[in-house]
Amino acid sequence: MDASSRPPGPRRAPRPTINDVAARAGVDRAVVSKVLSGDPSLRVRDETRERVQVAARDLGYRPNFHARSLARSRAGALGLLMPEGNPLFTELMAGAEEVATERDLLLWTATHGGDLGERHRRLLLGGVVDALLVTGLDAAVDAHALFAETRVPMIIVNRRSKGSDRWVILDDARAAEVATRHLVDMGHTAIAFLGGPPEVDTAERRLDGYRSAMTGAGLPIDPALVVHAAYTPAAGYAVVRPLLRGATRPTAIVAADAPLGLGAWHALDALGLRVPRDVSLIAVHRLPLEEFRVPAMTCVGLPLRLLGRRAAELVLDCPPEAPIHEILRDGIVLAEGATVAAPQPRAPSRRVRPTGAVNRLTR
Repeated sequence: MDASSRPPGPRRAPRPTINDVAARAGVDRAVVSKVLSGDPSLRVRDETRERVQVAARDLGYRPNFHARSLARSRAGALGLLMPEGNPLFTELMAGAEEVATERDLLLWTATHGGDLGERHRRLLLGGVVDALLVTGLDAAVDAHALFAETRVPMIIVNRRSKGSDRWVILDDARAAEVATRHLVDMGHTAIAFLGGPPEVDTAERRLDGYRSAMTGAGLPIDPALVVHAAYTPAAGYAVVRPLLRGATRPTAIVAADAPLGLGAWHALDALGLRVPRDVSLIAVHRLPLEEFRVPAMTCVGLPLRLLGRRAAELVLDCPPEAPIHEILRDGIVLAEGATVAAPQPRAPSRRVRPTGAVNRLTR
């Protein structure tokens, strides 16, 4: 049987169009498009907005993203570049994805090692995304040059990089101040600060918060108790040993980042020091699922999901050339775990138990 002799099958119902939705809702098709795309410039009554949404749902209408992208010369995607290996950025990514979903955009993500290589630059110039969030840039990266060479609106997230005039950051200074004050309130005076990489904006702000809390409490800042390291568990593990060999032994440590704090904790454990009996430990930021770990690390949590949301809103809603300077000051929470206690009296000659497990990062 050839095609001409086959009996006709059931006809497929035509796919509903934007015109069908507009006719049912009694509005112009442009209103339908803006309502369903979440266009912030649209000014209509809530009743009209709801009528459009109900009409689209009843008809089973789904926007044609490919056609929309071609019509608007847009990629239909929001980009997020994150540093590799840091689990804290999953919350930031979740916030950005919420906004992308609300705006009918896909979220395109990639990781980097601090500097944006040629692969990233080609993507930025190739129309892969309509706007871009960039996090975790090295201090040496010239953000002004980076902005100048890309064709899409960009915003730097939680870091005021060199040359950047478009950024949104957390109140990292206050978070570190809250962490340090908590230790002071527990009776600690010899408090070490395990900071991030020198000249990185977040590290400088958190160091400012530590200094503010120490001077506000009338406590001296011992330069030997302030060390810097990359934001990784391995770096936290490595710097704790020399820190404890100094003339002044700290009774408590403020880690400027949760992965740093995790590495410091394991180093203390490998040295035979119990947390918090021998050394108290508190970290800025809270690792995902930290509340389910036993024992949990005492942390000062920051609103990373809100940061991701706000960064996405700003880069999508602000004019591409407009400066953006915003600090999110709310949402800082002290999450008390099991790693902070009052300092204990020490025996004069207590020795640290040697161990060969210098690379052990898991229990």
